Amino acid sequence: MGSSGDLVFGRSERALVKAPVSSGLHQEVRDGIHAWRPRPGGWQTLQLDHGLWEAADLAALVQWTGAAACCASVFDSDTALITGLGTDGRQWDAYLHLELLAASEAGNLWEEEPEARVT
Repeated sequence: MGSSGDLVFGRSERALVKAPVSSGLHQEVRDGIHAWRPRPGGWQTLQLDHGLWEAADLAALVQWTGAAACCASVFDSDTALITGLGTDGRQWDAYLHLELLAASEAGNLWEEEPEARVT
């Protein structure tokens, strides 16, 4: 079994871990957020346990940073559900290794394979 959790990607000159969306989390949860080393262009990654990041959190992060952001929910290091949100409010979803995801426990969330969607 591989690692699982949520990876949040955003771009900001300020540390993402300091975003107001984090202040609503319990202190022990905030202490468990791991900030990866920033990359060129201000891109940052936060690593969290599953279930701590919600759709509304992504919208709050985009509003705070003024830049697009996305969250990848990784399951057993093999599959991921990715949700992105642009500054224009458009959301997109991507599924990495959909066949593996549909066959996994995480895939039990669907009765059948999801269709591609851009809103």
